[in-house]
Amino acid sequence: MLFTVGVETPKTENEAFGLVVPALFTEEYSCFSAADTTEEIVPMVTEAIHLILEGMAEDGFDISQIKDKGFTYYKQQEDFAHCDSWLLIDVDITAYFGKRQRVNIVLPQYLIDRIDNRVAHSHFYRDRSHFLAVASQNELQATQ
Repeated sequence: MLFTVGVETPKTENEAFGLVVPALFTEEYSCFSAADTTEEIVPMVTEAIHLILEGMAEDGFDISQIKDKGFTYYKQQEDFAHCDSWLLIDVDITAYFGKRQRVNIVLPQYLIDRIDNRVAHSHFYRDRSHFLAVASQNELQATQ
């Protein structure tokens, strides 16, 4: 899932970059982090996202309900006015949807070949099952 991340640039050399993930703000949760250098921004915010998602999953929060509204929406919100730049972080959230279960499905060979080709040529998908899980999730979200 792509998460919009708000970045507050430090005003002095003694401050860190402030990081916020607006899509992970609910009544019970909020996702903040900090990074001392630009190189640390992605790993620090990715770790923060995973920690919040882990807590949400443990508490029974429906992870599939998380929606990222994009930086054009968030930059207009007063809560995030301190952010002077925005970036997108791609985080695989499928691990937080619960235990994986094997299913037996039948697909035409041409479709299997196309899926396997896409998986082989994309760093985004780990394997055929991951592709099908992502495609299913996208389809279910599109129909809500």
